[in-house]
Amino acid sequence: MNIKLFKELHKTYQQFSSFAQRALGKKSTIHSKENFQLDEYLKIYHSIDTYCYVIADSVNMEIIKAGGSFYKMLGYQPEEVVGKRYSFILKAYYLPDLIKLIKGGIDYFDYLYKQPPQNRPYIKANFTAEFKVKNRESIHILGQSIPILFNEEMQPIYFLNIITDISNLKPDKAFTHYILDTSDDNDIKKIKTKFKPSNQQNENPISASEKRVLLLMAEGRSSKQIADDLCLSEHTVKNHRKNMLKKMGCFSSAELIKTSLVNGWI
Repeated sequence: MNIKLFKELHKTYQQFSSFAQRALGKKSTIHSKENFQLDEYLKIYHSIDTYCYVIADSVNMEIIKAGGSFYKMLGYQPEEVVGKRYSFILKAYYLPDLIKLIKGGIDYFDYLYKQPPQNRPYIKANFTAEFKVKNRESIHILGQSIPILFNEEMQPIYFLNIITDISNLKPDKAFTHYILDTSDDNDIKKIKTKFKPSNQQNENPISASEKRVLLLMAEGRSSKQIADDLCLSEHTVKNHRKNMLKKMGCFSSAELIKTSLVNGWI
């Protein structure tokens, strides 16, 4: 993984955590959890067609329930993710998108806490992003993050995250994030998150020799063919590929090529 991106991710995640965990350790938080009928709440979503959901405990930063067409859409069994920390599911996003997603979460909480307490249940965050499906190609998703449980101070505890596959509906695969405030029926606000350009985020981590290999990979050439074309050993070509995968946090050649194209590195 690119060390500069990793540092930015770490710093951003720490800031997000400080917002998300404001209700941590409060008696009213524990009381709210004990009295919340989660299964009854979820019944209202059973009419949705192909979707899956994750219930996230923002106070403890963990996943407490998953369901819907979870395995069909994402390749994971619900029991593989329940009880896991946020970081488990966040790994399914491409690194540049992940940093934007967390920054969008910071903007969401910042906006939420500036609103009157009675308005907070009506404020959610929506985003579109590429999601790495287990053992399959990535899909483009619409994520909707809705606060469903608050403590007495109206600090959010549980979020319902509804995930829909929109790969065939949205030809533009760019990451988007916005806040939707429906607290006033006569003045529904859609606030798009604006991301400031980041030199770190857009910095090309690929060396000149790696780029030559990657360009031929993008043409569909095998390691042996690339080695012959560049007068390298096949071992060197494979090492370049391995190093690029590690730098960019990718798991396959297809993902590596896609990430490089999206960021304009090749």
